[in-house]
Amino acid sequence: MAGSEAVVRLKIKDGRVLEGSPWIYRGQFDAPRGDVAPGSVVIVNDRTGHFVGRGFYNPRSVIQVRLLSRRRDEMIDEGWFARKVQDAITSRVPWVGARDAYRVVNSEADGLPGLIVDKYGPMLVVQVLSMGLGSFMPIILETLVKHFQPTGIYERGDLAVRDREGLPRVDQLVFGRLESPVQIHEHGVMMSIDLAGGQKTGHFLDQYENRGRVASFAGGAKAFDAFAHTAGFGLVLARHGAQEVTAIDIDQSAIAQAQHNAELNQLQDRMHWVTENAFDWLRRQSDLGPQYDLGVLDPPAFTKSRDAVAGALKGYKEINLRGIKLIRPGGILVTSSCSYHVSEADFIGVVGQAAKDARRHVKIMEIRGQAPDHPMLPTLPESRYLKCLILHVGS
Repeated sequence: MAGSEAVVRLKIKDGRVLEGSPWIYRGQFDAPRGDVAPGSVVIVNDRTGHFVGRGFYNPRSVIQVRLLSRRRDEMIDEGWFARKVQDAITSRVPWVGARDAYRVVNSEADGLPGLIVDKYGPMLVVQVLSMGLGSFMPIILETLVKHFQPTGIYERGDLAVRDREGLPRVDQLVFGRLESPVQIHEHGVMMSIDLAGGQKTGHFLDQYENRGRVASFAGGAKAFDAFAHTAGFGLVLARHGAQEVTAIDIDQSAIAQAQHNAELNQLQDRMHWVTENAFDWLRRQSDLGPQYDLGVLDPPAFTKSRDAVAGALKGYKEINLRGIKLIRPGGILVTSSCSYHVSEADFIGVVGQAAKDARRHVKIMEIRGQAPDHPMLPTLPESRYLKCLILHVGS
């Protein structure tokens, strides 16, 4: 069977690939001979002809090969995908406990490049970001249905990244019936989640652990939640004792959903809503001096390419400068970056520059990241995208 598989050969001794990275970029290998359909599984050999692994081949993508297995005797078939999905499900058990919403499959970190599966109560939401997955989706869905017996599985496919893979943009129900919104629970807060129209797959599950940690500082605090989206941080703070929380987001529909969730939890009296560009709000309010005991900065990714990192760092410096100025002496600022092109070291450096320019003494009390249901691949630094710093802001 191996003899019938197309072969690509690495042009150079690529340290990252040979040391475990699953990504092989355009120009790093000789194209396979003959007509090989995009999405096919190919064998990858090194420049001397020795076996490296098997992976999805897609000449339309910048990442033209996504490695699936490095075992010569392991064939990529339906049984392989069923086992990998089940392995991902099983690996979550010690980490998620009784949670009713969490990530089930996290792409490369679970050995399933381009596949995202999130659980929201009775529903599953999938994202397919690699062309090679197409022919294996029936067995993937079958495995998910067998384990979870969901009401439905909804695919969120209207994503720009699918253009680069040569995949059509489409949102569609792929199993059962669509139940949306659904209600989930986080740290004592009931949240109504719009699976069909919300950001990502409906909610930012990767910040789950960080929201719970920040809740421990909430008692009696006057707090703000900037770039709040549906106020996941803000509502948890209000539930755990914050006396007042100002949530700021430019998206009116996200604020409306947050207001609905506040009412579900009878927290509306503690919440103050601002529909505005968070940059503008931070700039205006920080000019008035320290006003808050606790602040959260959780912006969207400021860059999705290496070319735009310099601009992203300016943006992070600006919001952290303003955020620091807003915190009363002895208070806490929680600041995050989900831009994987911005390293942890660069992010910390920007926070240091912001503190210097704000003329405030700032200490990093904790360095955190994404929740454990969003595992990282040690040989793929890009899979560690979320950085979260908990800062003590002095005088």
